[in-house]
Amino acid sequence: MTTTIDVWSDIHCPWALVAVHRLRAARERHHLDVVFAPRAWPLEWVNRHGTPRTIVVTETAALASHVPELFSAYTDDSWPSTFLPAFELVAATRRIHGVRAAEDVDYALRLAFFRDSVDVSVRAGLETALSVACELGAGIDVDRVMQEWTSSNPRADVHDDFTRSASLPIQGSPQIFWPDGSTTHNPGMTDHRWQGGLVRLGALDENAAERILLAQLAAVTR
Repeated sequence: MTTTIDVWSDIHCPWALVAVHRLRAARERHHLDVVFAPRAWPLEWVNRHGTPRTIVVTETAALASHVPELFSAYTDDSWPSTFLPAFELVAATRRIHGVRAAEDVDYALRLAFFRDSVDVSVRAGLETALSVACELGAGIDVDRVMQEWTSSNPRADVHDDFTRSASLPIQGSPQIFWPDGSTTHNPGMTDHRWQGGLVRLGALDENAAERILLAQLAAVTR
């Protein structure tokens, strides 16, 4: 039986990309029957304004040396003015193909933005992200997903998640909720601080997400 683990985060949070990447890698390494369900926690709604580009760029630079395969300097002149269309695309995918496909598209959107400098607030950028998802092996019907995104109201699903998040103990992005009801914020990467306009990283535990995941799944199968 597949175990579902909810991951609440913002798509343009670099810490969340690292956490999701490590969880997915652990699943593949250990052949785990688990899905990491993406839950929408748009920081532009949480904070009531968009995240300044300088914050995202600075945090990205701090993490790039630790996981260089995930990050590049953002080079496109078109910077997303909102990330809500990206959240909507994940919701549209979930409607058509279910949660695992939604997870793949969510991950592809993060890679498209952070690794490939794609503006995921515009249709062309969303289509590029779906191509990345297909390259990763996601079994999705791109035309059906885009039709769902354009003709329905997937933002309602995003809003439903956001409304639900108000009742949860979310410290920040990402927040992972495990099968036993416990929760972890930014596993292995909370030792950092802003100082002098830069992110100063302390001790990082790159195995924390995998270790907690394995322990949680072992408890489920007992």
